[in-house]
Amino acid sequence: MNVRSRFDLKKILSPETRRSDEMQALFDWNIEQDKGMPDLNTISIQESRPWRARQALRTNADAPEVAKVERIHVPGLNGAPDIASELITPLNEEPGCLLYLHGGGWAFGDLDSHIRLAKILAVESKKRVLYVDYRLSPETPYPGPLDDSIAAWRWIVSRSESDPHFKGPLSVSGDSAGANLSVALMLHEIELGRRLPDVGLLFYGVYDDDTESPSYMRFAMGYGLARPGMMKFWSWYAPADAHGHPRQDPLLCPVRASTSALAKLPPLYLNAAGLDPLLCDTLKFAERLEEAGTVFAVEVHEGLHHGFIQQTARLAESRRALKLAMDFYRKCERC
Repeated sequence: MNVRSRFDLKKILSPETRRSDEMQALFDWNIEQDKGMPDLNTISIQESRPWRARQALRTNADAPEVAKVERIHVPGLNGAPDIASELITPLNEEPGCLLYLHGGGWAFGDLDSHIRLAKILAVESKKRVLYVDYRLSPETPYPGPLDDSIAAWRWIVSRSESDPHFKGPLSVSGDSAGANLSVALMLHEIELGRRLPDVGLLFYGVYDDDTESPSYMRFAMGYGLARPGMMKFWSWYAPADAHGHPRQDPLLCPVRASTSALAKLPPLYLNAAGLDPLLCDTLKFAERLEEAGTVFAVEVHEGLHHGFIQQTARLAESRRALKLAMDFYRKCERC
């Protein structure tokens, strides 16, 4: 695969690029639903979280049936507080587990915000899913959310050593900031020579802090996730003036990882929305994986906004995106 030749970035970013008809209808519906909501950019994050939670209710309707959702607490890393999590068991359970890390700019999201997607991943993978309520910034900046993600992964690995329900493929999945945390935890464990996931499923991830990339500039406003919002998320999670320049750390920006570290990553599935400031993040990270010889697949879903993988109830292209990801998962599972 040659990432640069496969995706015509000039075409994708052209002024003629438009939402798909279904995406436009969903966009218009969301605007109607948000009438009366304050401008979330003008209120505090504590005030905005309940409004974000109200928005999340729309994406979580009609969740698939599962066998069990068990609330558990995973021990925190290095004496950090325990991490509230949910262990989701599908009706068609097979041995193994998938760690799911939600998006939300490291600042939003909880055990309710992405529950439908977490259940879908359980049903489609036929594995238990550990859905983690990691600590959020700005109250807990880097490395707190990453530490919680690492702790959750190590809990799964530990269970696999004694619990037959976990003695199968162990994988990780994340969307947006959750994809960033997924890659960061893998790079962290590579450095320490610890057990890695067998597969990674990464949806429209944050892999760089370059907010002047072509996609950041083309889709700066008006396409859901906005450039000013991402800049604020970065300032909360990892202020550029803290501890020198921490964003040079590949655990913050995986595109800066060494080629040797990237070569040790497991098979990765990446996708991106065609109308998303983060589009170039995915393409740049895919180029680094290609350079390293990592097994990966990447797909750009044109006409869609950031967050589309949660919209399988409304968007045919989102359903296709989920199928592609799960096809990759099942193929790697058999390897």
